[in-house]
Amino acid sequence: MNNLKLAVIGCGVHSTANIISTLHYLKQPIAAVCANHLDHAEAAAKQYGIAHAYDNYFKMLDTEKPDAVFIITDRNSQATITKDCLKAGCHVFVEKPLGMNEAEAKDVSDLAKAVKKHVMVGFMKRFSPAYCKLKEIMENHEEFGDVLSFMGMFAITSGRPGWDDDVYIKQGGIHYVDLLRFLFGELVDIHGYTNSVDVEVDQIFTMRFDSGVIGSMFFGGIPSWKRHWEEICVSGRSGFAKVNNMMNVTYHYDKPVTTKGSRWKTMDELDTVITPVCTSSSGGWRDLFLNGYVGEIEHFLDCVANDRTPICSAENNIRTMALCDSIVSCLKGKGN
Repeated sequence: MNNLKLAVIGCGVHSTANIISTLHYLKQPIAAVCANHLDHAEAAAKQYGIAHAYDNYFKMLDTEKPDAVFIITDRNSQATITKDCLKAGCHVFVEKPLGMNEAEAKDVSDLAKAVKKHVMVGFMKRFSPAYCKLKEIMENHEEFGDVLSFMGMFAITSGRPGWDDDVYIKQGGIHYVDLLRFLFGELVDIHGYTNSVDVEVDQIFTMRFDSGVIGSMFFGGIPSWKRHWEEICVSGRSGFAKVNNMMNVTYHYDKPVTTKGSRWKTMDELDTVITPVCTSSSGGWRDLFLNGYVGEIEHFLDCVANDRTPICSAENNIRTMALCDSIVSCLKGKGN
């Protein structure tokens, strides 16, 4: 992987704190970084020992000729920049959303196929150890049984400029939308309601997937949920599993017990709780692992190095954006 020449477009808080930091942790050299303002690019370059800084990504692509580019900009520019990087012969890792609807997502996917380059969208929750463990538990059919249903919620901040129902789903909630596809398959039916007012988002909807799984989801961007909170509880025929904030997984399997008489008289219901170790020896890197940033970037670099299709490819992103479109449509009273 170290033979790849890498460049980064975007030097905001998320880029420097999570993406560039992860590349730094993985000891992946970055040849160049670009931002709209040169001083921002130069600051990031100085902080992470990056040789070159630019304020024009066309110039950077032409001069540096990177093998792969990481794009972490704003939602309205990422699809355009991705296409420019593909045309320059680069593989691309791009933050969500890639396109603001299904049609824009397909446009990028078609170009990636045409130029034979890999595009991976940064849906890091697929790589979070907690959600990977949840999927592993769900696939233990002998003990968990058939997956039947789920209840979930995702709340992050409130009152962000421009974050109405549509933008909230495609900018914030999209991570959980993609996670639902990862866990349960493709959408068959959806019904939704909203109490949103301007940028205060309050949404709830029910869904049925082609796997037969049914479930409900709450998305919130209201004053009561200024903190970031996410959780999901999945019920199987013989067990349940719950993830809280990617910090712990609790699961239970229904098994015979030796208790005599009424079970409410004693303690015999066994739940297993898994959590990460809390230690200063992580050096502050722990969150990059638990949130899935390390896993997703390792996956992208491996796919580029070994010419494999990322699981969060541009083509796969089309279906995630289609599900986002379906959610927004149903919230506007146009759904199934």
